[in-house]
Amino acid sequence: MINSIRGGAGTSAYHTQPQPFDELKLNPEVIEKKTERLKDKGYFSVRMSEPTKSYLHQRSTLSNPAWRNQTVGQVIDLKGTDYERSVTAVAKDIATRLTGKQEQLKPQEFQLRRAKNQGADKWHQDKEPKKVICIATVEGRGTEFIKPSESKKLFETGEYAEMIPKNAEADAQKTAEAIAQKTNEAKKDRFYFFAGKGITEESIPKLVHRSPHESGRAIFMARWK
Repeated sequence: MINSIRGGAGTSAYHTQPQPFDELKLNPEVIEKKTERLKDKGYFSVRMSEPTKSYLHQRSTLSNPAWRNQTVGQVIDLKGTDYERSVTAVAKDIATRLTGKQEQLKPQEFQLRRAKNQGADKWHQDKEPKKVICIATVEGRGTEFIKPSESKKLFETGEYAEMIPKNAEADAQKTAEAIAQKTNEAKKDRFYFFAGKGITEESIPKLVHRSPHESGRAIFMARWK
């Protein structure tokens, strides 16, 4: 069961101080550069600003009493806020740049959540209709991922976008060691953007990733379809 807590009205139309998520208001030149990196590496990242870091940490698992009653599944919903609307505009531009056609995205999630790992702890790619995904670690270990150049050698696609290790039946230990060697951990306090299978162009890599097997994680997650 997921307990949802509204995250506030968001930003005012007029402000002089830096606001949470301002660093994600990427201009066209930066979007062009970042999407080229995504095409090459499978993702791009943006460093989290101090206002955003403070905003998310103040609402995270260790400081929010509403999250202490259960161990998994709590959500602070930020969809519908000015924060979400400004970043959704950027996500549309990212998708448009990736596909080469005008994209009109809708937010599926824009939230701070206690990671619950129900299926997300298996290697997977985000399935359709999700097109653009943004994840940041607030507390605990970062999301694990494998770059596309390596994941193609290590996995084949299973059902529901789950990724199946190659040769696992023939030599499970060797396969596990090879995967562990190529596994990267997302740095804390960075936003990671990558594409989901809702972007059907084969030339755009879809990042293979999973939640680490650890409890007590808080993440920011936004996904657009």
